[in-house]
Parts: sequence; structure tokens; C-alpha cells
Amino acid sequence: MTSNINISQDQNFKKIQNLKWLPWIGKDYFAQDKRLLIIAESQYAQGETKEQYEKDLALVNSANFTRNAVQQTQIENYYKHLALDNFLKAMFGNATINKEKLWQNLAFYNFVQRTMDYSNFNGNKTEQPTNTDFDEGWKVFAEIIKILKPTDCVFIGVTGATSFERMMDSLNIQRTERIYHNKINSAKPATSSVTIDGLKTNISFIKHSSAYFSPESWHPFLKENHSEIIADLTSKIF
Repeated sequence: MTSNINISQDQNFKKIQNLKWLPWIGKDYFAQDKRLLIIAESQYAQGETKEQYEKDLALVNSANFTRNAVQQTQIENYYKHLALDNFLKAMFGNATINKEKLWQNLAFYNFVQRTMDYSNFNGNKTEQPTNTDFDEGWKVFAEIIKILKPTDCVFIGVTGATSFERMMDSLNIQRTERIYHNKINSAKPATSSVTIDGLKTNISFIKHSSAYFSPESWHPFLKENHSEIIADLTSKIF
């Protein structure tokens, strides 16, 4: 895995209060003028029994879980990651891409810094992030942006947009107004931007790209709002 990632900022990441998982940072990410940060919503642990759940929870709670997931699903193809696979199709279309090369140029992390309970003992549980989880997520986001300095950021999921203005204002971060767009594939995307340490980051919120997600429907929206980074990455991965 170390041949594909950049760990030069790990000591700075470890200083971020409440950051649970180290982000995936591709080895060539910082060498680019245009930089894409992908943000998924949350992680979850499963188990049919308490023992199975606790074992899975310990695995998920590892600081390197996000990095391992990208390496195993996107590069080594040990198993599928539907949300990331669908997202890449939405960004780049259905053409075959060099995923290893692509992920060497991307950054990725999960917004909510708490593992959701999806266990099946004592009833089926599908825990969802709370408003507090999202508020804390924005605080972590602000610190991550200072390190990664992305020009473009795409959220996989629209829920976090609800608290965007309130939290950016509370953190004294310069922002533009959130703009909602026409519904796509049963979800209303939103766009905005933040300026942190003098760098503007263009932000989009799209439907969560797991179940009932149409990559073909979302491609035009992403291409319109992130055309430069898509063109730049496309030149590297085909």
C-alpha cells in the first residue's frame, strides 16, 4: 500500500481533534495544481452476534481502515465497494480506467468520525449519523482542508449540506451560498465553495452512490461543476 499513498502529512493529521481515520492520500496528490478530495459519509460495523460485531467494530475503528479499504477495493480488487465504483463512473463515464493510477492522484476520507452500528443481534440496527456527528464532521473538514488544499471536493451524500452554512459561519470560514440544483436521480444536488488559507475549494454534494444510484444521470452535473479536475485526471488515467 505504501507505494500508492503519501504519508508525509500523517503527523499533522494525527493532531486534528476527533479525526478517527487517516485519509487516503495518493502518492502524486500533492504534485498536482488541481486536486480532488472525495468525501464519503460514514463507516459502519456489522455482526450477527455481539462477538462478531465487536470484532468488526475493532477492525473498522483502526486508524488505517479507510486506506486499507481503498487499497483492497480499488487497487487490489479483493472485494467491491459499490459507492466508490459508482462514483468513479459518474465522474469519468463507463470507459475502462487505470484505477491504480487514478487513486495515486486522489484524496478520500469519511466525513462522520464515528462508526455506525449495523449489527443484527438484539434486533436489526441501521444507525444513522446525528446532527452532532455532522457538526463535528465540519470541524474536522476545516482542518483537513488546510492540509490537503483541494481545488475540488465532492461529497458522496447530500445530508451534510444542511449544516454547511451554519458550521462554516461558526468557524469563521469564508464561503459562498449553498445552491440547490434540479433533482437528479431522486436527489437534489447542491454546490458551494469555501476559501481557507487563501485557497478556494469548489464543493458539490451528490446523492449517495451506493444503492439506486445512476452514474449516467450524475455525470453531466459533475462534468459541469468540476470540468477542469475531471479533464486533468482523465489525461492521466486512460
